[in-house]
Amino acid sequence: MKKISSRQTAVIACVLLFANKILVLPSLLYEYAKADGLFVVFLLLIAEILLLLIFFRLKHKYPNSNFYEIIKKNMGVFLAKLSLFLILLYLFYKILLVYIVSYMYFRVQVYLNAGFYIFVLVFLLVCNSCVMRGLRSLSRCMEFFFTFIIICFVFCLLLSIANFNQFPIFFDTNILKFVESGFRYIFCFGDILLLFLLIDRIELDKKGEKQILVYVLTTMVLILILYLMFYSIFNYTSFVHKNAISDIITFSYRFTDLGRLDMVAIITVMFLSLFQISIALYVFCDCFIKLFPPLNKVYGLITFDLLFLTLIFISSIDYLRITYFGTLVMPFFAIILQYILPILCLLFTIGGKHEKNKG
Repeated sequence: MKKISSRQTAVIACVLLFANKILVLPSLLYEYAKADGLFVVFLLLIAEILLLLIFFRLKHKYPNSNFYEIIKKNMGVFLAKLSLFLILLYLFYKILLVYIVSYMYFRVQVYLNAGFYIFVLVFLLVCNSCVMRGLRSLSRCMEFFFTFIIICFVFCLLLSIANFNQFPIFFDTNILKFVESGFRYIFCFGDILLLFLLIDRIELDKKGEKQILVYVLTTMVLILILYLMFYSIFNYTSFVHKNAISDIITFSYRFTDLGRLDMVAIITVMFLSLFQISIALYVFCDCFIKLFPPLNKVYGLITFDLLFLTLIFISSIDYLRITYFGTLVMPFFAIILQYILPILCLLFTIGGKHEKNKG
């Protein structure tokens, strides 16, 4: 089996970290935790690091087994299939969320008269093509554009400095609201879980682990700076602004002669959205194949496309419905799949013999 490198794994981890965090989440957190939403993000990002460390330990113990085999070996076939099925549903929701938020963003920022049907069909065509090309091709494409994405993101942060107002007021939220905000939007985090599902396709050694940690920590710092700038610029009106990465530079290009610099933010979101959805869709198909062994990737894509189009066109699902459903149901999925399941995997690594590395 051809595997992806440590750097490609680091790039995938960083792209996943940006998912659902740089557009609407800052404003949603402000409604409950105000500027202390920055600390909510900080704590949940620490949890991401712990998940990554569990992933390293699991990879060291089972260098050649996939996630399904690891769970089946330690918990039995039924729980292994149940875990994959829940992950399948969870991934479908996360893909739907990224799509809805991205569509809302591009509709406002780029073209108000953009056809909804054209947008969804182009999205499916691009993401399906990425999945059909395979993980190595997708990871190489992400690796190629990653530096450009980070440069664009840093450029937006630097441009926002001109709009800096004052440091936001911290510790202005009671502990119950603080905890509630973290619980309600915990489903926007935990995307490191996807690495567990790619564990057998990743080449990893001690040097590679350090490289991944450096990339991940750098990305987390950039995300936290975004939240700090967002809350400092908008303060009490933060809950109104739903497109954080673009809104922090709004004043910079509208009141200067610099042109439409918001295109930098638009390009950044475009690449991140496509890559986030593509890698999640790849994992979705991989889980589908393990649940239904006679079928292949094509059947997984057809199943996803039919379910996706049904929800989009028949149910008329929109941003408000998808986020409301997320805050009601998805936190329980998140706690079970993002934290309890990896902790159980950590217990699997205690004692016993390590699997022999065939590589």
